[in-house]
Amino acid sequence: MDQNAGRPPRQYQWSIGLQRELLRNLAVEATYVGNRGVWWDAPGLIDVNALTPDRLKLFGLDINNAADRTLLAAPVNSATAAQRGFNKPPYSGFPMGSTVAQSLRPFPQFTSITYMWSPLGKTWYDSLQLKATQRFSRGLSYTGSFSWQKELTLGAESNVIPGSLGNSVFNDVFNREQNKYISQYNRPFVFNLAANYEIPSLRTNRILSWTLREWTVGAFLQYGSGLPILAPLAQNQLNTLLLRNATTLSYANRVPGVPLFTQDLNCHCYDPNKQFVLNPAAWAQPTAGQWGTSAGYYNDYRFERRPLENLSLGRTFHIRERASLSLRMEFTDAFNRTQIPNPTSTNSLATQTRDANGKAIAGFGWINTTPASNPSVPRQGSIIGRFQF
Repeated sequence: MDQNAGRPPRQYQWSIGLQRELLRNLAVEATYVGNRGVWWDAPGLIDVNALTPDRLKLFGLDINNAADRTLLAAPVNSATAAQRGFNKPPYSGFPMGSTVAQSLRPFPQFTSITYMWSPLGKTWYDSLQLKATQRFSRGLSYTGSFSWQKELTLGAESNVIPGSLGNSVFNDVFNREQNKYISQYNRPFVFNLAANYEIPSLRTNRILSWTLREWTVGAFLQYGSGLPILAPLAQNQLNTLLLRNATTLSYANRVPGVPLFTQDLNCHCYDPNKQFVLNPAAWAQPTAGQWGTSAGYYNDYRFERRPLENLSLGRTFHIRERASLSLRMEFTDAFNRTQIPNPTSTNSLATQTRDANGKAIAGFGWINTTPASNPSVPRQGSIIGRFQF
């Protein structure tokens, strides 16, 4: 348990804004909003039972040396370990089939030892928020908002279940401060519109006017950037050799100037059954024994945008003074947009494979289009009636 466990996180927030009424019942505002968070729970940043480069030096080993990497991966009872003098168990009863790396841990009788409640996480948030509000006038009211924002995090992606490592991602945790990435939830541009319009009485046929008047049409629309894609994992087995915990990842190096995508994920102009949408040439493997130089997330490496479009229609019929009937119809994903599943993006070395019919079936950038993998929420509608008396 971390010696500072129980220290509550702290968040500093500030904002400054301008507001003005442009027309009667129409107001606009622009606000800068920022905050900084410290002491968030981030247990993945510490592993007391890892092999650090400094600890390896105590045994005369260097992770950058090919022979030393071979030794670390070899069993203690192997000829390789015997030749180098690393065939002695650290304690009586140590399983000799374990690797030399395991025998050199600070506590070789255990695997990873997770710190609980380590208050090491940090967050940063900055945004420009624009908002327009139309108060009810001529049957129309709406609120529209646009946010241009940036969220950064260090080891504090989400709440951590006690005893777990959390969901944060890291590269070289031995150089902790370089793991300041954009958040996996970062969407730099988000636009929201919530609007309602009440149909007025028509100065025509009395029956037609009564039938159509006082219906309220509502809409909630959201359009924004796609969520960031995690950089491909490095395949140089560095974590295996250093025996870090499961959240410690190393990433493939991004190749400057090489396109990340082979297709625009938002154009809907490609066949996801036949085309691979991510470019493996955009990533290179780190040198053996080295951490990757990539960040966990990049601002220009994102999944498909997924708009949210909900509509509603409702009216209240007043039957008597104390009796009324309310009807409301709600539609989710009203325009029934196609949403293509996210591509496979973990390993840039995964071979892009097709079946005999030319259909993509596996590999980096492959899109699994089977129904179980499809994130689309089909258009749904519901009718709700309420009689009140």
